[in-house]
Amino acid sequence: MRAEHVEIGAALTLSEVERLLAGRLPLLDAVLPQFASRLIRNGATIGGNLGTASPIGDLPPALLALDASVVLVSAAGEREVPLDGYFTGYRRTVRGPGELVRAVRVPLPPAPVAAFHKIAKRRFDDISSVAVAFALDVADGMVTRAAVGLGGVAATPVRATATEAALLGRPWDEETVRAGAEVLAGEGTPLDDHRASAAYRRAMLGQSLRRLFHEAGAA
Repeated sequence: MRAEHVEIGAALTLSEVERLLAGRLPLLDAVLPQFASRLIRNGATIGGNLGTASPIGDLPPALLALDASVVLVSAAGEREVPLDGYFTGYRRTVRGPGELVRAVRVPLPPAPVAAFHKIAKRRFDDISSVAVAFALDVADGMVTRAAVGLGGVAATPVRATATEAALLGRPWDEETVRAGAEVLAGEGTPLDDHRASAAYRRAMLGQSLRRLFHEAGAA
């Protein structure tokens, strides 16, 4: 870990990540206990989760909210790509032939208001119908930074940029949250499938911001 960022090696298992971070990134602390089971986390890696580029993976929404970047390496050298520019389509990324995910970098300090909401039929060992990650800074009652990552509502994990804009510079109060929740419910392009309907996914998106506010309270 450097002063300006945390670098997480792509081959570390999620259990190793959890142990080594030791609470330095609270948003990841919220994600990891909901990621499958301990048995899976003992073998699963961040590199694998990002390499498959699934739109319903649990880690990408959180890493998007954390403004993470991906370090790619090949015989030609190394490059760093912001995660919000990494996914290009359904299970497609900017990785070129021969490129591997070497690490993930997360800037410091992390936002103090953070949460990860996983909506699934079962709490553990299940795939998300919707996943929402929040990372907010609130100073003197105003939202000074807002980052929201979403999974399960588009062909790729996405940032909820319209919601971020609706929150930024606004008072952190029920009126702002109510308006932001309406915007969040319209983010992405959720589909009907065997896990959930599009209408249910939209309802859960809007509800997630209200839940965050009531859990975090006024800052």
